Amino acid sequence: MIIEEKRPGGASWWGIAAERARACGWQLLAVVAVVTAVRLTFVGLVVYVVPLYPWTPAVRIVLEALLLACEYGLAMRLLAFGPRFAAVLRVPPRQLGLMALWSSLLSVPVLSELLLALYPVVAFDLYRGPVVLVLLLAAFGGLVTAALPAAVFLEGSGLRASWRLLCGSWATALRLGAVALGAFLAESLVQELYAEAFLGSDSPFLALTVQELVAPVHVLAVLALYATYRRSPAARPAGSLAGPAAEPSAYPPVDAAFGAPGAVR
Repeated sequence: MIIEEKRPGGASWWGIAAERARACGWQLLAVVAVVTAVRLTFVGLVVYVVPLYPWTPAVRIVLEALLLACEYGLAMRLLAFGPRFAAVLRVPPRQLGLMALWSSLLSVPVLSELLLALYPVVAFDLYRGPVVLVLLLAAFGGLVTAALPAAVFLEGSGLRASWRLLCGSWATALRLGAVALGAFLAESLVQELYAEAFLGSDSPFLALTVQELVAPVHVLAVLALYATYRRSPAARPAGSLAGPAAEPSAYPPVDAAFGAPGAVR
């Protein structure tokens, strides 16, 4: 149970993240590490084993997007349900597809890589365009994408819910921006270490092991995103707005941030 602050809105942002870390932190790390290992292994097989065809990068991007969506789906459900793996593992395929689709379409690096693989002439023409506009689009896409895991896996919605969460309050937007920026910088550092390990040892296994360092980064990111969602005034957990006669939410609050009677446990 989270220690409540004496103010409207219930538990603090840090209190929610700390409570969930204590309740299922090790299980969360294990789930993210396993899915990350599977994702990196499959992506590595596509890169190192499959012959380079024009469609190979597209296959890799689709595969990585689906596995990354699976990682976030399992992590979000674990934070919502607790360590009840029978419920955690039942991630609806529709939600996985939504997460993979929108996270890819909103990612400027993913779209650039896909365009470079399929239409290199068009990609090079775009690269000569205004850099500031590209950076603004990348920042905007990163902000909206940061709210996607909660919107998709906690509400069963998509881009509209992600945008609603982003516009819910300045605090939510700033927290989402900080999480997105922090995760981007940490993952960039891991990629630098991966490149150094690969070039320095010529061992794909060692390089993939170094890449596994993204697992704790994702754990911290998903904890921060979950806490941000719980504190957002625009949050609408599945079933919470359906009325008293409806079935209870599949995602019962773990704190009193929503003010629901009997929600604290």
